[in-house]
Amino acid sequence: MVRVSRSSCAHTVWRRAIGAAAVVIATQLATRIARAEQTATVAPPKGLVGGSGDGVYGRFDGDLDLGLALGAELGSVGNAAPTVRATAHYFSSAGLYASGRIKAGDHSAPSLFGIGVDLRPLFLPRWVKGLQTGSALFDLTLDSLSLSLGAFWPQQSDPQGPKPYRGFDAQLGLGVPLLATAPGPWIEVRGAFRYPDGAHREEAVLLLLSFHGLVTTPFSRGSGL
Repeated sequence: MVRVSRSSCAHTVWRRAIGAAAVVIATQLATRIARAEQTATVAPPKGLVGGSGDGVYGRFDGDLDLGLALGAELGSVGNAAPTVRATAHYFSSAGLYASGRIKAGDHSAPSLFGIGVDLRPLFLPRWVKGLQTGSALFDLTLDSLSLSLGAFWPQQSDPQGPKPYRGFDAQLGLGVPLLATAPGPWIEVRGAFRYPDGAHREEAVLLLLSFHGLVTTPFSRGSGL
């Protein structure tokens, strides 16, 4: 009887120990799950730190977007001519551009130099409102829509002609990132409308291969970018 009683007590103790261990394990799991849910709730959006798939796509790696493009210009004033374009945008939104067209032959468009402002109005409003689609290729292409307004000075084709003239340059452009990130190579297409002083309007299409890089300026170093 004593042995049976001891055996019964041993089984009771084991059952209670197993039950207590199960309760402890369940409690620990519940605690960890609750902590994970709380962390996911209070974690800052990836958009604030520039992660992928967040609508930023690397554009907050620096506050100044520098771009250099090479390509060809097809226009109404002559055959295709090589062209170069340099840009600088603050937070990929507003900036400056400088462009040049190089005469490549007797029938090519004359050389030209232009400067002005370049605006990309879609990125910051879209990102602030959380309207990203999750597709880096689509979002970056949409955000690259830009409007350029500036002045240009073409080279005189006749050295004995009148004084060099200038004109107003308006361009609309769009780009596609080849690596689906803001920094890196892009293919760009731009349409240009130029209004020379005292002459007819000129139209042109620019096909460009560009490379963009991001740098951090002293203006934003204090903000932790």
